Amino acid sequence: MWPYLFVSPAVLALLLFTAGPFLFTIWVSLHEWNLITPIAKMPFLGLANYRHVLLKDVTFPSALRNTFVFALCGVGINTVLGLLGALLLNSRLRARLFWRTLFFLPIVTAPLALGMMWVTLLAKNYGLINVLLMAAGLPRQPFLSSPDQALACIIAIAVYQNVGYYMIIYLAGLQGIPQDYYDAAAVDGASGMQSFWHVTLPLLRPVLLFILCTNTIGALQVFDIVFAATTGGAETSGGGPAGSTMVVVLHMYNTAFKFFRMGRATAMALCLFCIIFVVTLLQLHLLRERA
Repeated sequence: MWPYLFVSPAVLALLLFTAGPFLFTIWVSLHEWNLITPIAKMPFLGLANYRHVLLKDVTFPSALRNTFVFALCGVGINTVLGLLGALLLNSRLRARLFWRTLFFLPIVTAPLALGMMWVTLLAKNYGLINVLLMAAGLPRQPFLSSPDQALACIIAIAVYQNVGYYMIIYLAGLQGIPQDYYDAAAVDGASGMQSFWHVTLPLLRPVLLFILCTNTIGALQVFDIVFAATTGGAETSGGGPAGSTMVVVLHMYNTAFKFFRMGRATAMALCLFCIIFVVTLLQLHLLRERA
């Protein structure tokens, strides 16, 4: 019994804080609940919440589309810029410790504070970015107040926040590659690009898999940056202007805590869970090591 006794705290924590809430979420998604009605008296709706989310909710499709655009662009840019930055930091760059610290600083900044900072920087009338544009003779830009530019600005803010973290992960992977492989490639006459393509990238596959999976999961669950930086922010429902930055988790938040429709919100959460699960399985299948 000793092995079971030692592992029981971890199993109990898993049941209480992961499996239990997950099963409760499934249960709530089958009912109508406004956070006030006692749980035992929730009206049972079956799959009505899922039918409403998938067939009748006019906001959910656009929020899902914005979420996928955010994830594809953000993950792609983070993956490429993170690798380029890691290659630069792994070279004989002067003051490398300073640059590593500088790139990593945004990741330790609270996302809400970061969002509010960029709201000020990108403000149409008094923002520093527009001041610099006008000083350079360029027209003033609406940025976060424009339906055409707001989502791109959110993606840029998220990249600014996270690229330093993935840069450090890439750097750890690069420093784990033995120099012998590069020496052997040089002896065989490989150029720098050939060494990168045939030595660096294949040996970085586990790191690349980790970065793509974690970055994609985080991007599909984006909330705080959008909530803080979009028009209205904490004072309204966010996701503006004109719903151009509305994402799934923000729509879920509004449904649950603004309109008190927990059944529909949990149905959205489970739909998003299924999407993330399938996307992660595809990434693992495509990028995992072949035996």
